[in-house]
Amino acid sequence: MDNSEQWYTREERELLHKARYFSGSHNYFFELKVAKNGSKYIVIDQRKKIGDKFVGSKIRIFEDEMLEFERILHQLIGIASAQMHVSTDNLSQPSSIEVESKDFSWENNFDICPSFFKILAITNDWQEFEKYTFLLLRLLGVSTIKSFLGEKQAGKADGFFRTTNLSVIYDCTLAKGDIENLKDQQITNYCNQLRQGRIEFSDKIVEEFYEDHKQVWIISRQCSRKIQVINSIEVKLISIEDLMNLYATRLTSNSSYKSLDLQLRNI
Repeated sequence: MDNSEQWYTREERELLHKARYFSGSHNYFFELKVAKNGSKYIVIDQRKKIGDKFVGSKIRIFEDEMLEFERILHQLIGIASAQMHVSTDNLSQPSSIEVESKDFSWENNFDICPSFFKILAITNDWQEFEKYTFLLLRLLGVSTIKSFLGEKQAGKADGFFRTTNLSVIYDCTLAKGDIENLKDQQITNYCNQLRQGRIEFSDKIVEEFYEDHKQVWIISRQCSRKIQVINSIEVKLISIEDLMNLYATRLTSNSSYKSLDLQLRNI
């Protein structure tokens, strides 16, 4: 097999990048391509030579799956390299694997959390909830953020923030019950705003984010979950407790600024 044949993919798709890795027993081939609809996908081929032939398997990871693959791989690699401790003195005997476990909840780290966390957990005042949610996002390390508190108009979001490759319009609510239906029209409006790839804060201040991953957050006290995907824009219900727990996690672990983007995208 000559060098030109090393790349297994013969699909007539635009190739953005390719890489390969040869280990002692396997060959790995990676390609980043563009699908017909414009979305990106990764192709991974694992091969092993048996006799005169290569055998193996390949998978495709599509654009809307990449973040979850990255999160899981990052988690597993972290566990394998740092959190698992195997006694090398007893490798010939059944080994016990010890996994380090820490409680990163804000309630069990209350001494290092701001006092307004308790207010976020119990307040019935929507203005307090919005104000302290904004402060919490700032504390998490979000530097590009705009609160619309004080500019309230019917159907308008409570704020917008942007990290390295993530742009989010967020809406805070203390409502109970079926928030998805309650916010249905607002969600459509927020998605339309994000799809434009730019937001005007004033005549002189415009934020552009055409290539970012885009999400709409409805922040409440309900459990976090994905509501729907509209034109590749993820709409999520985000638990305020999960955001507070993320603050405690980042404060008590070796979380980098780079990891914030991924943590917020996958919360």
